[in-house]
Amino acid sequence: MCGLIGWLKFERPLDGREVESARRAASLLRHRGPDAEGEWVGPNCYLGHRRLKIVDLSDEANQPFWSRDRRLVTIYNGEVYNYIELREELERKGSIFHTSSDTEVFIEAFKQWGPKAFNRFDGMFAAAIYDVKENILHLVRDHLGQKPLYYHVYDEGVVFASELRAFMDLDGFSWRLDRGNFLKYLASGYYPYETTPMQGIRKLLPGTYGLVRKGRISLEQYWDSVPGESLATTDFAEAAEEVERLISVSCWRSMRADVPYGVFLSGGIDSGIVLRACIEANPDVSCFSVAMEDKEFDESKKAMLIARHLKIAKHRIFTLTKDRLAETFDRFLKCSDEPHGDPGYVNTCFLAASSRPDIAVGISGDGGDELFAGYHPFIGLKYAPFMNSVPGPIIALMKRLVPVVLSDSGGYLELGFRASSYLGGFPAPDATRFALWLSTVEPEELHSLCPWADRRFLSRYGEPGTLYDFSTAINKKTEGRSDVQRLLYYYQKIFLPEFVCFHTDRASMLSSLEVRSPLLSVPLVEFANQLPDHFKIRGSIGKYLLRELLRRSHIPGGIVQGKKQGFTFPVARHLRQDLRGHLSALVKLDAWDGDVISRAHLAAMVDQHLTRRRNLYRTLFSLIVFDAWLQRHPRLVWT
Repeated sequence: MCGLIGWLKFERPLDGREVESARRAASLLRHRGPDAEGEWVGPNCYLGHRRLKIVDLSDEANQPFWSRDRRLVTIYNGEVYNYIELREELERKGSIFHTSSDTEVFIEAFKQWGPKAFNRFDGMFAAAIYDVKENILHLVRDHLGQKPLYYHVYDEGVVFASELRAFMDLDGFSWRLDRGNFLKYLASGYYPYETTPMQGIRKLLPGTYGLVRKGRISLEQYWDSVPGESLATTDFAEAAEEVERLISVSCWRSMRADVPYGVFLSGGIDSGIVLRACIEANPDVSCFSVAMEDKEFDESKKAMLIARHLKIAKHRIFTLTKDRLAETFDRFLKCSDEPHGDPGYVNTCFLAASSRPDIAVGISGDGGDELFAGYHPFIGLKYAPFMNSVPGPIIALMKRLVPVVLSDSGGYLELGFRASSYLGGFPAPDATRFALWLSTVEPEELHSLCPWADRRFLSRYGEPGTLYDFSTAINKKTEGRSDVQRLLYYYQKIFLPEFVCFHTDRASMLSSLEVRSPLLSVPLVEFANQLPDHFKIRGSIGKYLLRELLRRSHIPGGIVQGKKQGFTFPVARHLRQDLRGHLSALVKLDAWDGDVISRAHLAAMVDQHLTRRRNLYRTLFSLIVFDAWLQRHPRLVWT
């Protein structure tokens, strides 16, 4: 795993100050790659790289890395797990390799096949390839967005980097905060799709290839997989056997490393399946879990049951005590690169930091919910047609009554919390309902919190240039599909890359730890998206096929049948107790000067949360995180 930064000028050379500022920016990415640093400075191009050594630990594999003919140079972040198979194919075509790294395979594959090479890769990657002869820059991000890549195109050139922090001190730029994107952040709890906090800086979308040539950038989606676009002609038993085979192959490839590795075992279905597949390839594999003091959020006993059943000899459990939680939370606030309102980010930070002395690569169970319908909204789909027929005033009344009738103690996805979230999706068209179900605050309350916002922008209906336009764009691609398939696609295109993969990458990279997710193997994703809905969800049981795979392994039934338990901490309770001071400080912040936030409405929300009249932790947590991030970048100003 690595960090990269690049700067290409269209017409004139980079001057000395610009090169020095790019070097400083590269040094800010040291946590992503503490093992080696490298750069190439051309007449009008700078490429900087920080390397975390995982495959081929020699200096010959350091970056920037050149093709044999010295025409192409790349800076690359990630791992191509099938690099050995690709290397053998390229050798048959005449390629000669001088290292055993996947980086050399990456650039040789591009030299052989051009952009078509990206669809041959099974892995996670973000990269830049510069053609010295033609003065052409190629940018690419992996199929599912596991690795980040930001870019900014302006009149004189383009800059790009693995993290936002690398842009902050580049010479000649004055970044401004984007108010519209801030509203999207508050609504989602993270910056969705291609948005970022700053005007002009965008995320390269997953499965996208960018070509920078003659002063402009053109973007092309090189890969997509739409659930239900084609259905596999197989019965359930055959499908389960194929899924099991694909997981085994993916886990076997995910363990290709020249450094120690281990499996992150939560105690849930997905990580249990991954661990089982990993021990088939390496019976000596170790695993790591987190124990929580709050029993409602603790899965360590289930993790122990799985580890014992699978006869794991090396299983370490780290306890996230109140003191350690406070330390990790403080580190999270001080070090986060982009505001992100997921409390599970904190847990992942703790697990990564705790396991890093033992391993350099962690293997996770990310992706099972997004491929096999593991989230609560999938259950709610069958009631949506009825809710569509309920008059708006009745829905509004139900929204007011839920917090009164169903008290919320701040536990994990309690009934009142789920009911409020579900009702938030009405009234709305299909194109935006999924976004509203996952929203942290409804558009109507968002206007009260940010009175300056144009009501038309806060529309529930997802018109172009409004709050949920990204949801409309995604849902257009699944018109005519089943509701389950449409929701799966939404999760895979929005929630997976910018919520799940984002916090996995950033939290692990803070400790210079690489995390791999075998369930996000491209062949597995493509096959899972061909399976019919009833293979994934039956009645109120999600991830039906994955549960069947665990059942075959005779994993204890309580785990197979258990409800989903997120990897998080009881943030709603902590905001009323240990973290209460953050809420008090939140209302008084200078950051909200200029009417960015209505202090009066924010104070009312804080009071409602503290007195348990409403569970508003998601909005309040997002604001705390945003403020901590903004304090580290005082030169940023609002548009």
